[in-house]
Parts: sequence; structure tokens; C-alpha cells
Amino acid sequence: MEGEAEVLYSTVPWDRGLLSQNGKKPAGPLFKFTCLMGSVCQLHLPHCEIHSEGGCDFLSVAHVTDDDSMEFLLPHETRETHIILNITQFSKYGITKDKEAPVSPIRALVLLFYQLPDDNNKSTLNVLLLPRNVDIDEVCKTRRTRNGDREIYIEKNSNCRLTRDQEYTLSTDLTDEHHIDPKKAEFVDYDCYTNYMPTFQLYLQTVIKKVNLRLKEHGGPENECVWDRLVSLPGN
Repeated sequence: MEGEAEVLYSTVPWDRGLLSQNGKKPAGPLFKFTCLMGSVCQLHLPHCEIHSEGGCDFLSVAHVTDDDSMEFLLPHETRETHIILNITQFSKYGITKDKEAPVSPIRALVLLFYQLPDDNNKSTLNVLLLPRNVDIDEVCKTRRTRNGDREIYIEKNSNCRLTRDQEYTLSTDLTDEHHIDPKKAEFVDYDCYTNYMPTFQLYLQTVIKKVNLRLKEHGGPENECVWDRLVSLPGN
């Protein structure tokens, strides 16, 4: 900021067709900014690429104007977790990535949403695989709108590294009756900034207090997990 200012921002949907026409795909949320007072000269937009993997070389920032036209800007600077962009006006900005960029791991999250036991003690643990630069508050708000108070967000160390289009499997240490659906699933990073649907669902037939969850690459080394956590489940 050039001085004291007041800024409002929200996330809005991407125009996937327009991005695709330009050989781009989303690499983060699309933010709509409104400056109510003062002026802002620079944006720091979060990305989830890993510098050492080379993914940052294929990033740009989409500037969407009020008439929904789109231009792609090169960052002023790319840091470990953010892209820095110098700006002169506000509208909508979001990070994009070349569609033909080489596939490489990104920093990601495993988010857990638990649907409480019903009268028959059956419950569901929804497991979401998402890029790390999603807005977690927005994810929780969307899930709450969809499922109400019957679903609880379980806060856990969620950081991991995932690779686009790689298949993953989820497993547990449970001996009680349970079912995981699907048996394997792809991580599709560019589909993850709007719908926030579960990648896996763990169906529990009895009340479980704790469960060890393990996420592995399908076909990868047997004992190598990309994410492994002991999770406590609320009883009511």
C-alpha cells in the first residue's frame, strides 16, 4: 500500500473457456478486489508451486477487467510462497499456469470434514485433496452451506506434496467395519478452486474415536506415504 487504505476482496469463478483459449489453467483462486479508500500499488498472491521443481517458471497472473476481457501479466517477483505483482488499478487477479507445463509436484493440503454419527452410529469422514493456496475459510463456508451443522471441519496438519493427474489411495488401521470410496483417485489440481468435493469418503459403521489415515501414491513404494496422520473423531 502507498499509505493507509481499506480494501475488500472475495473469490469469484474462473472463466475456464477463456483461460483454455489462451493456453492457461487456474493455479490459484481468482480474487476480486475493491479499494474503498487510499491506494494499493502491489499484490502478493499465494502460489503452491515448489521452486526446486521448476513449476514457478510457467506461472503468470491473469488480470480480468470489468468487461470480462483478460490479459496475462508477468510477475514483478516470484518468491517461495507468493507472486508479487505491481498494479495501477483494481479488478480481478489470479495466478494461472501454462496448460502444457511439465507435470511436477505442488504443495497441497489434505482437509478433513466429518459428518457426525446418526441414530445408527454411522458416520462419514470426507477427505479433500486440494492445492495449498486454496482459501480454507472459503472451503469451510462452501461445505457448511452444502451440509449445515451436521459436518465438522477437523483441523489437522494437512501439508503434503501431490502431483497433478497422479493416482492416490487412502487406507486406515481400522479393524471395525468400514468402507473407503473410491479405492483410488486422481489429484486434479485445476478443478479444485470452486466445488470442494471429497476426493475420498471413509464410511464408518460404528463409533470410532481415533483413526490413522495414510495417503499413498497408487503403485508407489509399499511403505512410503505422502501423508500419514492420527485423527481424533468427535463423538457428537
